[in-house]
Amino acid sequence: MGRQKIVSFLFILAIPIAANAQDVHEKRDTLPESVVVSDRFVVRDAGTRIVPIPQMRSMVSVTGESDAIKYIQTLPGVSTGAEGASAIYVRGGNIGSNVMTLDGVQIFGGSHLLGLTSIYPSEIVSGIDFRVGGFHGDESNMTASHIRLKTSDGSFTSRSFSASASMFMLGGTVSMPIVKNKVSLIGSVRVSPLGPAFRAVQAIVGGPLDSLQRPRAVACDMFAKVKWLVNDKHNLSLGAFASKDGYSYRYGGRSDESMGWGNFILNARHEGQLKKGWQIEDGLSYNHFMGRQGIVRDMSGTENNLAIVSTIDELTAESTFSRLSGKYSSLRLGVRERFAWFNPGTSATFKGDGPLTPTSSPLIDHTSHSSITTMHGQWNYTRKRFELMTSAKMNVFAADEQGDKWRWRFNPEASILAKLKLAKWLSIEATADWTVQYYHTLEGIPLGWSMDLIVPTNPNRPPEHATQYYAGAFMSFGEHHISVGAYDKKMDGLVYFSDASMLFSSTIAGWSNNVKVGSGTSRGVEFLYEKVGKRLNYRVAYTYSKTDRCFDGVNNGVRFPAKFDRRHILNATANVMVADNEKMTVSLNGLFTFQSGHWETVSAGEYPAFTPFGETIIIDYFTSTNNYRMPDYIRLDIGCNIDFKTRYPQELNIGIYNVLNRHNPFSIIYDDKSREWRQVSLIPIMPSISYKIKF
Repeated sequence: MGRQKIVSFLFILAIPIAANAQDVHEKRDTLPESVVVSDRFVVRDAGTRIVPIPQMRSMVSVTGESDAIKYIQTLPGVSTGAEGASAIYVRGGNIGSNVMTLDGVQIFGGSHLLGLTSIYPSEIVSGIDFRVGGFHGDESNMTASHIRLKTSDGSFTSRSFSASASMFMLGGTVSMPIVKNKVSLIGSVRVSPLGPAFRAVQAIVGGPLDSLQRPRAVACDMFAKVKWLVNDKHNLSLGAFASKDGYSYRYGGRSDESMGWGNFILNARHEGQLKKGWQIEDGLSYNHFMGRQGIVRDMSGTENNLAIVSTIDELTAESTFSRLSGKYSSLRLGVRERFAWFNPGTSATFKGDGPLTPTSSPLIDHTSHSSITTMHGQWNYTRKRFELMTSAKMNVFAADEQGDKWRWRFNPEASILAKLKLAKWLSIEATADWTVQYYHTLEGIPLGWSMDLIVPTNPNRPPEHATQYYAGAFMSFGEHHISVGAYDKKMDGLVYFSDASMLFSSTIAGWSNNVKVGSGTSRGVEFLYEKVGKRLNYRVAYTYSKTDRCFDGVNNGVRFPAKFDRRHILNATANVMVADNEKMTVSLNGLFTFQSGHWETVSAGEYPAFTPFGETIIIDYFTSTNNYRMPDYIRLDIGCNIDFKTRYPQELNIGIYNVLNRHNPFSIIYDDKSREWRQVSLIPIMPSISYKIKF
């Protein structure tokens, strides 16, 4: 499935989203924890950035749904992927260099609606940490960032319900005691109404929508957690989470094309206090992820089906011990075991009425297993003017592939975070990280994590390593806070999928032969200014960075810019409270973003060639990889949030996405008829609305 068909899928999802094309007129070869100072704005340190829940919920989005990723995309050091998508690239890393965890369990497919929004509802989230350096010892193996989501506990004393609605999702949440003051429950469910809505619009509008037959769009998620306060020293919790996305349509009357993915998580946790000041945290979890691409073609009255299925099953057990080790220090020690089964791209053909009645065996099966045993430790030292965090890991990794013998690797990791307060208003800070990652993400169309293949390290794909240094300063003047710093990062073991279009076609069976391994560098300067007031808050974040890649067999072994090497990124957000009385609270918010365009590969020219049958064909030739920088990305969003202070509290969020109606670049395609490269834009000016009521 190529880029043009992916664009068609996006059109099905978002009824107001239109595809626009513009000529490309020129081709050019330019190559510790944060301190919360209010409920809306947060001051950061060198490593951790806490995502404030109220501010996240007030941001305007395409879907009208609250999304932590959309907030994270506005922070320094973060580059976005495609228009409207949930992809993030942190300090030069790839999409797969980031790890998102829900109560400590890694989420592999983190988005709904082809990347337009995240798969979890904000109502169940009590805290979000976004760490880009100074990594803690108990964090998962990654080389760019860790997004840590912590879910809320249900109420132990009273019942509460809420219902929410937006243009893209309908949802409800319940919080209640099962045994008062002893056992609590929190649960949520969301479902998208897009499928029925599109069919209704199709029946009314007709015309160009008639060519899309049998449209189907399904997006839903469910969450539940029970927590038991065993006694005053120990508690147990059991959580379950599931999500599903499915999209399909018939095009041209002869083929059905579909894609889908889903998650299922079971998670048991224990927290307790032991003797001599020790605390313990235990976890046992199971995580399943499935992605599927399918096509059904009618050939002479017989349906031929091709299904490409990728799955990951992971079982994790962990235990962490912590205690104060002195007047100024604390200690954390732990061990974690992760065992995973990978099936990245199992292909099968079918004949008959449906894809669930196979008449042949899978074409190819890349089954592999992996085991990661991690022993970690962390020491924190805090004085009035000085803070120090050091962490270390020893990883023991083993894997096989397609029945091959197990191969073992031993890799250490370490991180340091130091902060020195020079004056009441000034401190300097620094981090150093040496990290390793054993799961590789083969990126396709950059819509988000859910559309990519994930494979483990093997003899042909060594672990990804990163060395990162950061130094900066933090200044605070009353309501005004400034941080500025610079980072330098080197990456090895990066994977490059030489033909990403294979992720969406029947040739996926040969993906393993198209993976290159190489290196990358990223350097940049990050600036953040925040003004925190009672009624007016605003934030300006700017990043200047340069990121490149180098792979043997790609671009003749010469370094080239990374696809999402956006040289300049400026994000400005503001929130002003215009009314606050006994009946309601009204606030206005806005986001302005400017980003240098991402890179695409375009042909430098064309030449005629002759086939053995005497036919003449035109062949494009390419001089370099990522040789054309797309136009700059500029967008303005505005919104209004109204909280009604009634017997049943209500929230109304109204927003306008892309107020300027700018045709921002999504991708670039070659028009065979005009023989021109054309820019594809997806999301014009678009309103959003969401409503929530609590009772």
